This record gives sequence, structure tokens and C-alpha cells, in this order.
Amino acid sequence: MKGRNVFVIAQKEVADHLQDTGFLVLLAIYTIIIFSSTYMSGSFVHQESSMLLGSINVKMIAMFAPLIGIVLGFDAVVREQKSGSLNVLLTHPLFRDNIIAGKLLGSMLVLAAIIIFSVFVSIGTLLIFYGVEIGYTEIIRIFVFTILTFFYVSIFLGAAVLISTMVKDGTDSLTYNVVVWLFIGILFGAILKTAIAILTGDISNESVLITQLLNMAPIHHFAEAVVGRIDLGFGGFNSAGSVIGGIFDTEYTLTQCLIEFKMNIVVLVVTPAILFIIAFIAFLRKDITL
Repeated sequence: MKGRNVFVIAQKEVADHLQDTGFLVLLAIYTIIIFSSTYMSGSFVHQESSMLLGSINVKMIAMFAPLIGIVLGFDAVVREQKSGSLNVLLTHPLFRDNIIAGKLLGSMLVLAAIIIFSVFVSIGTLLIFYGVEIGYTEIIRIFVFTILTFFYVSIFLGAAVLISTMVKDGTDSLTYNVVVWLFIGILFGAILKTAIAILTGDISNESVLITQLLNMAPIHHFAEAVVGRIDLGFGGFNSAGSVIGGIFDTEYTLTQCLIEFKMNIVVLVVTPAILFIIAFIAFLRKDITL
């Protein structure tokens, strides 16, 4: 019965997202961004007779996909609390852990569907407009890329749900989440570059300090694992972080790539799990009275 309650809450969460006009508008904008960036990237890469993997615009996905996670989670708890529906739900045979587990599951299902959809948009754009060939090697690596993208965006979903649990107003939650996205998803490299230049005058990409500080940003681990670069943010560091160019580097086997970037992958997997657990505990301890 307890498991059934979780799935009922998850179904409600999925339905709420799919009926939310703001969410659908953002999804449409995100789809246009993915289509446009892939088309433009494909026009250059195709001219160079490169493979399909080199045509996927990982940078645009890395910067804008987190917005989907934020929109899915920023009002997950605070919306229900403000409307009083949390108190109503708890009058039914439901426990708090049912509610938060169902909300997390529902949001993760929607997120997974959107990530898969965006990958299909990228591949479809390249196949339709450029006739790029796709083989078994590309399919496997794109599958791994899809999984890594899901975990990467889940970090922002987990942060959004956690912030939604801690604040009392949806506007505040959205503001805090956008700040988090801009800081660690877009501008972290640029801010770090500027700060180090001012303090030490050393902005070489080989700096040990830079490497250590970049480890705090999810986009760094995503960038290294996928394309072997240390940063994909705006105005950040553009150099390669490894001899292997991420999982898209077909000169190396997928096993070699996964071994090379195992720490980055571990961070991408463990970080959202930790955030979900903290959000779960925070909700169980939260005062939900109006």
C-alpha cells in the first residue's frame, strides 16, 4: 500500500507538470535551443566530415538543461504548502515520506523523458538535415551520454527540491535556484578565472588551484566526462582536461573512457543522490502548517 501511494503521488506530479503552461513554454524554448544549436553545429562539423558525436552541441545542453531541473523542483514543496494541499494530503492515509518520495519520483520521470527527447531532437536534426551516419558505436556512446546528462541535470533538480523545502515562498525559491544555476552552471569558470587573475595573476589552465576549485562545479565533471574539457560555462576555461576527449572520443574504447573519467562520473551520480536524501530528511522535519 505504501509503494502504491508513492506511485499515485508521482502520477499526480507528472500530470501537474504536463498541465503547467509555464513548464510547457520552457520546454518549447529548450527544444528550439537544442534544435538551433545542433543545426548550426552540424553545419560546421558536417563540412569537416566529422562523426555524429562531434555534431551534438554539448555546451548548450550543459548550460540550459539545468533549467528544466530547476523548473521541475523549485516549487515542489512550497507550492503545496502555500495552497494548503499538504495538510489535506496528510489527512488521508499518507505519510510524509510517501509524499516527498512520490514528488521526487514524478519529477525524475519527467526529467528523464525530457533528456531522452532532447537527445532525439539532436540526433533527428543531424539525420534529417545532414544525413549523418549513425552506427553501433555512436548509439552506445549516446546512450551513456544520455545517462550522464540525466544525472547532471538531477543535481539541479535535487538542489531545487531542497531549496523549495527550506523556503516559504515560490518566488524566493525560484530566485535562489536561478542564482545557483548562474553561479555553478554558467559563470563559475568565468568568476573563478577573474578572481584568480586578480589575486595571483596566474590564469593558466594548468594551475593546480584552478583544477581543484573547478571540482566544485557540476558542469566541470560533466564537461570532462563527455568531451574531455575542464569547463563548458560562459567565459570560462576552454582547454582540454585530459588526453582522452571524453566518452565522445572514438579513438579510445568506451571502457577506457569510463575508467579515465570514473571520478567525474562518481561525482555526477553521488551528488544528486546526496541532495535527494537531504531534501527527503528536510521535508520529514519540516513544519508544514500555514
